Amino acid sequence: MALADLTDPEAVRRAIAEFDAIGRDTFLKRYGFDPAKDYFIVVDDKMYDSKAITGVAHLYQHGELLTADMFSGGSATVANRVGKLGFEVTRPVGLPDWSTDELMLALDLYLRANGKATAQAVADLSAELRSLRIFPDEVRSNDRFRNPSGVTLKLYNFSSIDPAHAGQGMAHGGAGDVRVWEAWAHRPDELREAVALIRAYGATDDAPEATGEEEEYGATEGRILYREHRRYERDRNLVARKKQAVLKKAGSLACEVCDFESSETYDVEGVIDVHHVVPLHKIGVSVTTLNDLALVCPTCHRVLHKHRPIITPAELREKRTEQFGDG
Repeated sequence: MALADLTDPEAVRRAIAEFDAIGRDTFLKRYGFDPAKDYFIVVDDKMYDSKAITGVAHLYQHGELLTADMFSGGSATVANRVGKLGFEVTRPVGLPDWSTDELMLALDLYLRANGKATAQAVADLSAELRSLRIFPDEVRSNDRFRNPSGVTLKLYNFSSIDPAHAGQGMAHGGAGDVRVWEAWAHRPDELREAVALIRAYGATDDAPEATGEEEEYGATEGRILYREHRRYERDRNLVARKKQAVLKKAGSLACEVCDFESSETYDVEGVIDVHHVVPLHKIGVSVTTLNDLALVCPTCHRVLHKHRPIITPAELREKRTEQFGDG
């Protein structure tokens, strides 16, 4: 028995039909294959594990299964053989990693569909991801970028993390998938609200430009809402009004976390940042008030943005007090 013996395209189509009929998890378990890590056969925008399909296709043509340990040539050899039989084979590499925003949208679909999203729902999400202004136009114009096959794979990743899912899922779910699952899977209602805002801000002509800050790449709410969050913090009118209000009430501009006040330390007035306290998904598309803002020194501001999970200035002050005391 050898891979070269597979010469009948119809045998491949029969293996794919069985895959569709019984489902991926059952198919892989029945024939003893692990989920594919690189090469996939693509038919009608659906992706199929190349080694498993090829091994079962050999069974249909010759009556003998090519088991997982019989593919000595590796996945590339399998892809070459199936490609010669007229099937499209893809290797989902060379595209940017999924952003937090995109993962949140995919997780929202996974949760709403109880892990069983329809082909139409997958296609709709694919189109939506391609419209979001997260990556440059030249990336989003790539036909393979967030196509339905890629979306399906991402949903498989979530199935591998989901403790309620009994199947194998994808063995190589990434750290980003796990991070988003842990942050949002237990609060689907808040996720739905955040996703609605991502959609509102991410596909419009006035979507905020990149901030150039590393925090946006790992922001809990994703790049789009992080950029909008920072837009509020940099609104000159809001910043000026907040500083004026605090100065009038307290007589100085001190950090609400560590009490640093630049005029006392360096004899320079007003070295203070304005931080947007409330996560955007909790307030929605609304007018920011001065109560939504806090004054923090640049160092504490950076810590607030890098802290996972999200933390307020009051909470950071409490942590600082616990560690260093009141002094």
